[in-house]
Amino acid sequence: MEKVLAVARNTFREAVRDRILYGFLFFAVCLILFSLVIGQLSLNEEVRATIDIGMAGISFFSVLMAIFLGITLLHKEIEKRTLYTVLSRPISRSAYVLGKFLGLVATMFVQIGLMTIIWLIVIKAQGGSPSAGIAAAMVLVCAETVLMIALAMFFTAFSSPFLSGLFCLGLFVAGRNAEFLSALAQRKGMEAMAPLLNGTAAVIPNFNLFYPSGKLVEGAWATVHGQFVQSGYMASTLAYGAAYTTALIIAAMVLMERRDFV
Repeated sequence: MEKVLAVARNTFREAVRDRILYGFLFFAVCLILFSLVIGQLSLNEEVRATIDIGMAGISFFSVLMAIFLGITLLHKEIEKRTLYTVLSRPISRSAYVLGKFLGLVATMFVQIGLMTIIWLIVIKAQGGSPSAGIAAAMVLVCAETVLMIALAMFFTAFSSPFLSGLFCLGLFVAGRNAEFLSALAQRKGMEAMAPLLNGTAAVIPNFNLFYPSGKLVEGAWATVHGQFVQSGYMASTLAYGAAYTTALIIAAMVLMERRDFV
């Protein structure tokens, strides 16, 4: 475990020095601040607009940062041949993958924390206040980001950065519309495609679960501005994310053990 934590610390230090990461953070903060302008254009809905835009921005840019970090850090170490030095030491490839994952998770939690603090300050400036729904929504955003990191590392274990990025973005878009795919399979005239659509919706990571605000959940309208999801939904979604993340990391470990870097 000590070796895993050493890799995690080194990954964290390397990630926070990446200038592109701060570019993503800059645009996320700009979007959060821009919500002040949008709020002023709305009719007595300044706080609501700030909360909605800010939460959407944090979720979107967190996913982009997770994809970027997940697919570039390992590739950089292969290109610079620093990976060979690491693997020549008494550390397994599985421990290396796990350490990388933990380091990236820590990096993203810091980034999400910074964006959230700025977001809450903007909400407070609009006269609003944090709620339990907002706290629960941010927990789901963190879980979504962790799952995306695992997905990026899985593809990076066997594919190029460009293809890994395409796969991750494609699955994120498809995962946010997983319920739409299932609904589409039930329509008339789609009987032939129904098995494929249902199978796709069942296999791909359902990112739609991690962003329930503004949707019907278990027969009720869920919103961070009022009644949000129940504790049972939170528990099941977090368990789903943890199970999917664990499966992806294990698969990445297996692929790394079999990959030839020579």
